[in-house]
Amino acid sequence: MKIRKLLYFPLLGLLALTSLFSCGEDRWKEYYPLTGRDLWMDSLMREVYLWYEDIPAANSLNYFQAPDAFLKSILSKNDKGFSTVDSIMDTPLPSYGFDYTLYKVATSDTTYTALVSYVAKNSPAEDAGLERGNWIMLVDGDSITKKTEERLIDGGARTLRIGKYVIVKEENNGGTEGDTENGENEEEEEEDKEVGIIQETGDVALPAVRPVTESAIYDTNFIQLKGTDYKIAYLAYNSFTAGTAEQSEKYNNELRAFSQECKQRGINNLVLDFRYNSGGEMECVQLLADILVPADKLESPFAFLQYNDKQSAQNRDLILDSQLLQGGVNLNLPTVYIITSGTTAGAAEMLINCLKPYMKVVLIGQTTKGEYVATETFINPKYPWAVRPVVCEVFNSNGEADYSAGFKPDIAINETSYLQYYLPLGEPDEILLHTALQVIAGIVELPTPKTGTAIVRSFTTQKNLRKGLIVK
Repeated sequence: MKIRKLLYFPLLGLLALTSLFSCGEDRWKEYYPLTGRDLWMDSLMREVYLWYEDIPAANSLNYFQAPDAFLKSILSKNDKGFSTVDSIMDTPLPSYGFDYTLYKVATSDTTYTALVSYVAKNSPAEDAGLERGNWIMLVDGDSITKKTEERLIDGGARTLRIGKYVIVKEENNGGTEGDTENGENEEEEEEDKEVGIIQETGDVALPAVRPVTESAIYDTNFIQLKGTDYKIAYLAYNSFTAGTAEQSEKYNNELRAFSQECKQRGINNLVLDFRYNSGGEMECVQLLADILVPADKLESPFAFLQYNDKQSAQNRDLILDSQLLQGGVNLNLPTVYIITSGTTAGAAEMLINCLKPYMKVVLIGQTTKGEYVATETFINPKYPWAVRPVVCEVFNSNGEADYSAGFKPDIAINETSYLQYYLPLGEPDEILLHTALQVIAGIVELPTPKTGTAIVRSFTTQKNLRKGLIVK
């Protein structure tokens, strides 16, 4: 596999120099410290950007803008936020390590509860015992309002009142009267209603924020369905971005070790959870594909990368390269089940698209984001900024890349419609994993376009490239 080192671009050309002169006086030295960064970005984009033809003429651009504003001013309409620019930081920003969604309390117009939607590993939130599916009811003894919500992000140590979502029966306090066929009155009893409530479970102490670094693999689980031969592996893979070379090797080795454990356990079905996977490095996509595909498909074409006409010499095929396994194993699976959401994007979508010619791919959840291109990171040593422009389109072996509107799931489920099953990732009763298990067991059949949404029923489970090329 050909590896190209990260590129460093100096200023490639002098753009709109006439705008930097006044009354015949050369003021380049005066203006360059203010415009050099934007001029470098402009020069870079006109060479490597997939849609470079759409960049406005230099004499119409403002080179005195902040990096993100300048980049936005030159992007193509085809670029739906795929290209980015970020400052270079040695350590991640301090964080509590959890995400949440606010729900308004039914009895108040100004009070909320916060549903915990994600808890990062090795974070203050995990130290506090927070779990996905918890509800935050109070912060430091106060209700959550638009004002007190700031305490959930301001960084200080906090005390949180936690609750859980439960279904209870609401007793009917009376019946209705009606006439019988004989003209007699009788009371018609109404059935008790089932309602969902947030039930307090206690307080937790949330430590102050600190830098949080996450692994690509968030969680794994191995599930045996009782009374069947279905041995299922679950992998919550949250990012194909491997970070430094050392991190890349570490995370890829974790993936290889997972494949070895699957082989040892005799796994015959695998559920990939991509609901929080927003993309990453193409080499990681190839490695995971090598683990999943039928064995006889190894060394077959996997993807085709197509650059702009200035960079067409880089157009090339990627293969299902067995050499990438390096201690991992191929699982020889005919089908893979993938949990998706609206934030499933980039490299995760590339994997879906490029596996489709070789195996059955079943999607469960919500429509993916629709990022069908790849970016690459460029750094100029003069400036502490990294620019990641779209550099190529990514096609599968059939020449297909028709998912700009995202991949629609085979079984569409909005997990927030099943709050009693909004649980930590990897729990067999968590609604999306539970549905995947039902599909594997044949309890839920995949719908055809005319059959509509599948019905969820219950059953019992037994727990048992290139570096730097980012798929968007």
